Amino acid sequence: MEINVRGFLGDDFVVEDAIVLREYIEENTDEMIWLDFDGIEKVSTTFLNCLFTDLINKEGRDTIIRRICVKNLANQRDFCRVVRGTAFC
Repeated sequence: MEINVRGFLGDDFVVEDAIVLREYIEENTDEMIWLDFDGIEKVSTTFLNCLFTDLINKEGRDTIIRRICVKNLANQRDFCRVVRGTAFC
C-alpha cells in the first residue's frame, strides 16, 4: 500500500495530524506500507516522533522497520533517528 502523505493530510498539516495518519497505518500494519512525502519540503522530527513512537511501542521496532518505508522524504536522516534509533540509514 502506498500513502501519499500530502494527499492524505493536505498541504497545511500540523504535528497532531500524525495521529490521523498513524491510526490509518495501524489499521493496515499487516501489509507493507510506503509513505510518499512527495511535495513536502521538510517533515519535522516531532511529526515523525508522533507518527512512529506508538507504532514502535505496540508493534516493535523491527516490525516497523520491515513494514514501513518512506520515499521522497527530504530529511531521511531524521526518519532513521526516530524509527531505527540511529542516524545511520
